[in-house]
Amino acid sequence: MKPKGRLSVVCLILTVLAVFGLTACNRENGVEAAREHRTTSLSQSEQDFMMEAARADLAEIDMAQVALQNSGTTEVKDFANMIKTDHTSALEDLSELMKVGNVPQPKSIPVELQQDITRMRSLTGGEFDREFVNMIVSEHQKAVEMFRDQQSTAQNEDVKKYVEDTLPRLEMHLEKAQRLQTKVFGTPDRRSRWPV
Repeated sequence: MKPKGRLSVVCLILTVLAVFGLTACNRENGVEAAREHRTTSLSQSEQDFMMEAARADLAEIDMAQVALQNSGTTEVKDFANMIKTDHTSALEDLSELMKVGNVPQPKSIPVELQQDITRMRSLTGGEFDREFVNMIVSEHQKAVEMFRDQQSTAQNEDVKKYVEDTLPRLEMHLEKAQRLQTKVFGTPDRRSRWPV
């Protein structure tokens, strides 16, 4: 083969390799881009769930803050501190998920719940502790039910993971709140540290 012919064959081979190589690179970039955007497909049900979960976190944080100011009982204050810390963390995780999914984040809680929290601000001592614990039990029962429903229906992988990570903590809060409720509403004893 003449040198000029060899050069043509080498150029042809290099051209073919370059074309196939670029096609493969572009295909791989497209796969990566598709992987990065897979979390944005949220059903209306998942979006509604995220909004409700965020409102629940905001309410729990508000209630816990009031308890830290108004309760005279160390056990209630310790419980409120745990609620505030855990729900702040859950809200941060949820906020990230909502940003990725383009879901608007609520800035306030439902009016009727806000009215209950406002009323709680005027209570102190045992009266406050009983009202606080009752609200925490009630709100956690609703939250646990909502998360369990979402656990069985969620299609989005990130929503499923959020539910699986958060539900055990909510169940633990509910269990502790119910135990605390029993103590707060227990038999009155003048020597008890629970005001009546």
